[in-house]
Amino acid sequence: MSALVCPSCADSQTILCPSVERIEHPALRLPIFWSQNRKILLDHLLRFKPTILHTFSPGQVHLAKWLSKQLQLPFVVTCHENPSRWSCFKNPIHHAARVIAPSKPIADRLAEKCPGLEDRIEQIYIGSFVEDQCSCFSHGGHVASLVAVHPLNSLKLFAPFLNAVRHLVLDGFEVMVALMGTGKAEKAIRAHIRKLGLTSLVTVVPPIRPMQSVLSGADVYLHLSDSGVFDAQLLEAMAVGLAVVGVPETTSGLLHDGQTAAFWDSADELNIYGCLKNVLGQREKSRQLAQNAQAYLRNQNSVSRMVDKLMNTYIQAQQSHKQSLKTPDESPASPPQSSLG
Repeated sequence: MSALVCPSCADSQTILCPSVERIEHPALRLPIFWSQNRKILLDHLLRFKPTILHTFSPGQVHLAKWLSKQLQLPFVVTCHENPSRWSCFKNPIHHAARVIAPSKPIADRLAEKCPGLEDRIEQIYIGSFVEDQCSCFSHGGHVASLVAVHPLNSLKLFAPFLNAVRHLVLDGFEVMVALMGTGKAEKAIRAHIRKLGLTSLVTVVPPIRPMQSVLSGADVYLHLSDSGVFDAQLLEAMAVGLAVVGVPETTSGLLHDGQTAAFWDSADELNIYGCLKNVLGQREKSRQLAQNAQAYLRNQNSVSRMVDKLMNTYIQAQQSHKQSLKTPDESPASPPQSSLG
């Protein structure tokens, strides 16, 4: 039995199952009630009686540390971000019983950035259900579908790509592009699309749920920038069998040039054009790239393996917490009830 702590506005329906209880936090959605909100949450958890707390970074790590102290329970943190900019000793993650890294690059940087945390770092890949079929260029026809899921916060980021698309169209390539996102530069990006004469080929829409059903209808996934945070949409795109093209990334460890993705220089319009031309013009090679990515996920990102490692991590965290409290462990650890924040 688990509980999910999340805001009332969160789209929790996509992850909740019947055995998971939802606890809304904050209950009072005004900053001045932060103290009352903590007390309300604590009362809910006291009734639920969790045996371990699990939170995420970036996220409510400070809150998890406070609840851990109040409930006298260990807490576990999954770190989804690049910790390079952290001041680790001011970060409550340093007090976690275990720190989960969903990729080797994150695990390595955690160990480098936070000396003394090495023995508590667990490397657990995020599980993914990989489709049996590969979506890339499997729909027939000549029109290639390209999709990007990215905040629309900078025209400078999108302009070189859109310019490259225009050159591809002039060369006779038939493409459809979907840019999924919202942001402060949306108006400027739409204006640039009109300026290039691409309004019939490039669509700008908000993110659509469920994302996997949208991605499975495309051929190519565009990885436009490295945000420094683990990209769940990238994982889903690889799982359904899209060919991934775009910039290198240093967080998830999923993209390997020429093996699971094709890289370009985001500031070089000609380089982007050349990369896209190869992907669209050599469809069998692109399809092989997508199939390689699916095989990589089947080997590294098994859901059953993730669950097994998570349960072992919870048990280890409980055992180390008991030792720190100097209480004897009288019986074998049973599967813990977790409270997720």
